[in-house]
Amino acid sequence: MAVYLAVIFAVMLWRGVSIEPQWVALALLLVAVALGRGKAFIFDWLPFLVLFFAYEVMRGFAAKTGFAAHDITGLERFLFFGSLPTVTLQHWFYNPNLIGVQDWAAMVLYFLHFPVPLLVGFVFWWNRREHYWRFVAALLLMCFLAFITYLFWPSDPPWYINKQDGVVKIIDETIRKWGVQYFVSPVYTNLNPNKFAAFPSLHAAFPALGAMYAWSRYRWLALILIPYTACVWIAIVYLGEHYFIDALAGLVYAVVATLLVEAFVRRARPSS
Repeated sequence: MAVYLAVIFAVMLWRGVSIEPQWVALALLLVAVALGRGKAFIFDWLPFLVLFFAYEVMRGFAAKTGFAAHDITGLERFLFFGSLPTVTLQHWFYNPNLIGVQDWAAMVLYFLHFPVPLLVGFVFWWNRREHYWRFVAALLLMCFLAFITYLFWPSDPPWYINKQDGVVKIIDETIRKWGVQYFVSPVYTNLNPNKFAAFPSLHAAFPALGAMYAWSRYRWLALILIPYTACVWIAIVYLGEHYFIDALAGLVYAVVATLLVEAFVRRARPSS
């Protein structure tokens, strides 16, 4: 199963197909069917996917409310004693004349934004449905808390506000140098992604949330997700997509969502 999914996502990235939730869900459905649990997959995953897609639709709407985007460069400089990690990393590692290995690696980590939480959810679902429901409840709560922030407190990403400091939107430049235009499905083409949905970073929050829910029952998975999360944080800062403070905020949102869901579960359980 792991090889099958890895091949599918690798081919999609290689051939210029944007990895969106519907493609990940379809791949996981085929796995569930092959393992004899196709009907259960549809029953358990359809409500989650509908709500997740509703969040994606609203995320694009948040950019149209007219609230001015905030520049948090000053906060980032305060945290790092006057420097910007994005500027530092790009100065050390980015070469505008070629595509480096680090560019490929960072871009792949960025594009795995959707597959990783869904794959983690699939592991939970396959082994223990109750654990899966708690995880997706926390994931959705975190997304909608982030949506409220994007709605009322949008923020500028580094590539948008720090061009004068030489910050490059590396993903766009890598794709341009590669010469492949990524295919985005008509559904997502019409969603108008919100370029001011930078704080908090859900790219940083998704794998962190997965690691937290994996720790108690799937320690092996948590020990994979923890260094993976660290790599994602470095990648999104290097690419100029997020500040480090965005990633920290993503972790805070993940912790808050987990605490709220787990508190609700404890109260909802009948006392013995």
